[in-house]
Amino acid sequence: MEQGQNVVPLNLLIDYLVQKTYHDLIVLSELLPRKSDTERKTSIYQFSNRTQLQFIRLLALVKWACKASRVDKCTEIIMFLDKQSALFVETADNLFNISKERLKNASFPVYGLPTAVDVLMTGTYSRLPLCIKDKIIPSLTLSDKERSDTLTKLTSLIEQRLVLSKIPIKYKTVEIGHGFVTLTVPHEFSVRLTVPNDDFKNPWRLLSFDVLVQKPKDDDPRPVVHLQQKEYLTELLQSRLFDPDQEPLENLCIVAHQFCLLLQLEILYQQALKMTNAPWKNNRIQVIEHIPGNRLSIRYWNGVMNLATPAAILVIYLPDGDPLDSLKLDHRPDICKIPNRDTVKLDLSRLSMDNLLMDTIEHRSYELLAKVRDRLALEKDVEIIALSCDELVTMLQGRIKLKFFVDHFTGFIICSCNFSIVLGEITKAVNDNSPLSEALNKIRMRVDLILIKNALLIHQIRHHLVPFTLHNQVTSELLSSVTAALYIRFKSNADYCLAVDLQNRKLRYLLLKLEPLINTPDNKHTVINRITACTEVKDISVFSIIDIDTMTPIDVIMKMERAILYINLEQEWKKKGQKCLGIIPQGGNWCLKLLNLPTNHPVLKQLLMDLTVHVHCVSPPVIKYSLVFDTNHKMLPSNTCGVVQTLYSNSLKLVVENFSQKWKEIHFLFTLLYNFQSLKNTSLGRIKLYNFHSIVLTYTVDNVEFECFINLRQTKYRLVFYQSRGGRPNPHCLVREHLEHELGTHQSIFKLLYTLQRTAHLCSISYRLPKVSYWGLDKASSLCRSLWTCFPHSANTFRLLYRNCLALDITCYQEDEYCVRDAAAAPTSRGSKFSPVKLLGKMLETIAKKVDGATVEVLVTTAFSTDQGAKYPGASPQPATPSFSAPAGQGSVPTPQNQPNTPGYPGTPVYNQQPNTPGYHNPSPASKPQPSPQNPGTFVQPAPSPMGAPSPAVISSLMSPQTPQYMPPSPAAVPSPSGYMQQPSPSGAQHLLGSPNYRAPNSGQSAAPGYGVNPSPTNSAKPAPRTPHRPNTSLFVNRTMLETLLSNSYNPFTSDNINILPDKRRCSVLENMLSACLLKRYIASLIPDKIRSLTIRSNELMATSLHHETCFYRFSIDANNFQFLSLSVTPTKDGFWNKSMIDTLVVYFAEKIAVNPFKYNALLSFLRILGAQKDILQQFINIMSFELKPDPRFKWRMSWLLLVPPTVQSTNNLLQPGITGALFSSNKILFFIRLDHVSRPHDPVTIPMVYEITSGTTKRADLMPNDYMAQRIQQRFRQATNLIMEQGREKCCQLLPVTRKRITLILF
Repeated sequence: MEQGQNVVPLNLLIDYLVQKTYHDLIVLSELLPRKSDTERKTSIYQFSNRTQLQFIRLLALVKWACKASRVDKCTEIIMFLDKQSALFVETADNLFNISKERLKNASFPVYGLPTAVDVLMTGTYSRLPLCIKDKIIPSLTLSDKERSDTLTKLTSLIEQRLVLSKIPIKYKTVEIGHGFVTLTVPHEFSVRLTVPNDDFKNPWRLLSFDVLVQKPKDDDPRPVVHLQQKEYLTELLQSRLFDPDQEPLENLCIVAHQFCLLLQLEILYQQALKMTNAPWKNNRIQVIEHIPGNRLSIRYWNGVMNLATPAAILVIYLPDGDPLDSLKLDHRPDICKIPNRDTVKLDLSRLSMDNLLMDTIEHRSYELLAKVRDRLALEKDVEIIALSCDELVTMLQGRIKLKFFVDHFTGFIICSCNFSIVLGEITKAVNDNSPLSEALNKIRMRVDLILIKNALLIHQIRHHLVPFTLHNQVTSELLSSVTAALYIRFKSNADYCLAVDLQNRKLRYLLLKLEPLINTPDNKHTVINRITACTEVKDISVFSIIDIDTMTPIDVIMKMERAILYINLEQEWKKKGQKCLGIIPQGGNWCLKLLNLPTNHPVLKQLLMDLTVHVHCVSPPVIKYSLVFDTNHKMLPSNTCGVVQTLYSNSLKLVVENFSQKWKEIHFLFTLLYNFQSLKNTSLGRIKLYNFHSIVLTYTVDNVEFECFINLRQTKYRLVFYQSRGGRPNPHCLVREHLEHELGTHQSIFKLLYTLQRTAHLCSISYRLPKVSYWGLDKASSLCRSLWTCFPHSANTFRLLYRNCLALDITCYQEDEYCVRDAAAAPTSRGSKFSPVKLLGKMLETIAKKVDGATVEVLVTTAFSTDQGAKYPGASPQPATPSFSAPAGQGSVPTPQNQPNTPGYPGTPVYNQQPNTPGYHNPSPASKPQPSPQNPGTFVQPAPSPMGAPSPAVISSLMSPQTPQYMPPSPAAVPSPSGYMQQPSPSGAQHLLGSPNYRAPNSGQSAAPGYGVNPSPTNSAKPAPRTPHRPNTSLFVNRTMLETLLSNSYNPFTSDNINILPDKRRCSVLENMLSACLLKRYIASLIPDKIRSLTIRSNELMATSLHHETCFYRFSIDANNFQFLSLSVTPTKDGFWNKSMIDTLVVYFAEKIAVNPFKYNALLSFLRILGAQKDILQQFINIMSFELKPDPRFKWRMSWLLLVPPTVQSTNNLLQPGITGALFSSNKILFFIRLDHVSRPHDPVTIPMVYEITSGTTKRADLMPNDYMAQRIQQRFRQATNLIMEQGREKCCQLLPVTRKRITLILF
């Protein structure tokens, strides 16, 4: 079997099987209905079984086909071998046949001896037949000269023949040359003729015939005449030249011309058929008649629209008379001629039915537009701008530009306008030949509405101009007569709508009162506006004095919206019960006059001269209130501003409420001013400025003048403290919220000024506390923290917190009397957090002996956990209250405090609320419910504290709000039972702190007489039983003592060059003492928890002694000044310690560890070294000595880093910056060395090093690959070493060897 035979493709087999199954299934479906049920089941079973077997075979075949490639290869190999074997057999058979049969008859031919003799002897062969020469060898050709002479003679013969012949005029071009003549009819055909000889009786010989009829480039690219047609035409034309009775050239021209006309008509017909599909589809163009070789009729504008003009027809036909005439055009009906333009002609140079039809339509369009022009010329206010075959441009009223143009496909006249309006009426009128007056009037009305809308947008008046649903329930002739209106809904007041009506082109304005009507069909809310009232704007009283007819719509709308706001505002005031004078015109606008405002202050009522309400802005509504006061009253300052103007932007109801609240604030401030101006003693300060809604006070502290701004916001006093003219900050800004609380309680500017004068020095000292933040102060050393934190607990009490461990409470009673207490002794739930400052009293006594004028008095009392009004009994005497009196002839002025709610002041809030002030506010977290100490799960509300208790404004999170007895009362706020103004009690004034008759009792004695509250009827009752608490020491100091204690400008115990921080800041006496106490406390707390090799030998008040295997370390505070913590070393074994080592250790502790502010982790590193073994301690003492006394021979200075520097980068946060710089393991120590150079002062080199205790050597990290800590610091170590090497190469010094040797010697 040969390859390729009996092979069927697999896809063909699958298709065949599928089609056969489908065919059988169709046949089965047609035959089954005719059979019985049993036969149907049998047929279905047989069909299923047969089909299944076929597809099983197909499946097996498909699976086999997956491996058919191997079978094919084997088959090819077998076929190749078979073919090769057949060739071998066939070759053998053929050889045998040749040898046995053909070779027997083979013999040499007879040699041609004569031919050979002739060729060899003569060199030629002369025995060939002579006919070969005649048939094969060509004759001799003409020379160039002979050829030129022949063509010249032939040309002259052609010219003579043409002169004797009749040449038709159709031939536009006759060219003679090269022995032939070319006759051409442009855009039709071209022929070439010649003569065979000089006999004129012989016919013309036709050389070529060319058809010049062309189609458009986008038409069918095939040639117009194919080759067979051209050959036939050539033969036909040659036959016409043989007739000697007629003119041959004329017959040739007629036949060729007729053929070209038929060809042109057929081309136009084919193009017309294509145009009926696209874009002239939908019967817009139709071929109504086509007679081949005769005519072609095309109908356009085929009645697609209901036009007044009937469909037009274009006819293209062949002329009947002259056979040499061209195609003719006929238009039905006739078309007019466009000025300055030729009539419609057929362009034979490029036959295009599309161009011919478009040229015809342009003439038709011009005719239609000319008729529209004539109709528009009869209307008024219409100006004809231009008319062309494309469009007609007109101008209506000088601003409405109308353009009319004809749709080329339908012949429908379309109108456009420069305004976005509906033009359906005018379009229909111009096409139906109906009157245009009504349509033009509608255009004018719509344009007027658009101009009104555009004017609204230009003036930025934001209204709802979109149409909305109106439901009319008002029977009104005005509303029923509205035809074309523009509904404008005001955004500032959605209850009104302005309808602008255009009747007979006259504007009319209607004001509609709307009410939302909600329907819920199919559970979908649909809002419909219901008209409840309709009024013409002219009939409104506000517009009665305005001529609306002379106003533009914009002015009317703006006036209308403003008037609606005035009307609604007047209604809101009337709802409040306020009498109004009404809306009156003012300066081309309106204003609302109010007669009076509610007040129970007779003077304020007299001062109010005028109250006017203006609508400052409409959208959004902004209402302006103008109050005019009489400033000539004797109680007012000379520079008082009598005009108060306020702006409110909100709903009108809230505007009325806000202004009512503003009037109450004016009332409160005026009462505050009036009471202060009624006093005679005003030496504490004066009122610099008053404008009825704010007060500016000026007061002098230490010859520096400060200003305080007072106003009210929502019945809460607000104070703003300004810096002095010299730029000095006002320290009272620390207690601003407490002063606001006090002012809201006592309602007195005089008491406020007294408090400012009394607490000025304490605030100034607290304000000047250092605010510098330091890094690495505590365990969480990744953040920067400040040393001091100041918490004002009240206007005269501050808590000074040092490093979040030590705290002092300072209370001011007079300008020169202060009470200092240790916060650790306070009976608070968190009092145990603070460490007690036990050396404070001794240090103050030392300062009193050293500084002239500094005094201190000690009082040991017992604090109690109940009785809020008796904090520190015996230690909280009532200070003297400055005396003042009302002017003669005037009584006490009623205030909101003694008259919380009067009939003359409607809406006045109750001012006896806790803490009985309109300025009370509670922004502090302490005012919120706090967990009770007995039950942390429950919350209790702190009781309202009287003035002098800790203000809830700023309370530290470190104290509990459940210990009110902890804070002393404010002397300026103790309420008096005799009235608003009270004279101070003489008995309280003679027992003031710091008075000559005061003596400090012993700790076991009770409080001295007269140290309680002032005797008054309210305090005559027996006090409640008190629960004793731990004793507390109160230190009463004067101003000089407090200045010496907290000021950093003067330290009586240190010289000018001692205890100056690196930031050039000098520490105060208190800071040095607290730093020394805290450092001593940390030393005692770290032993033996952190350092087990050291034990505490003794821990006294002034000193702490530690025991080491070689010595005793004693850390003691200097008893002469309490400013420093010093270290002393007492050896216990001879031979190890020497004087140089002890001096190095003492000096290093004083300069590196105990310097203020000390670092917790640095102290831990130092103590770890102190508790190390003898050899390690000795090596680190050598490092300290090298750091304190550097060798001048080396340019690099080495120092030991007590903390991990920030430059160290460690993965997994193993080494965080700021932790202790001496890390001990079982047999290794990690520490850091810093190298500084003069050339790079801000770029030191940090080297982490690991010291092996067992071998006593220091190795690089890469020498210990199994050590986890060394692997962590390996990269940083290598970088530092490479950097040192680069520095050494640049400076050409032996830096690297010296540094390595030095470090190695130090560690050994």
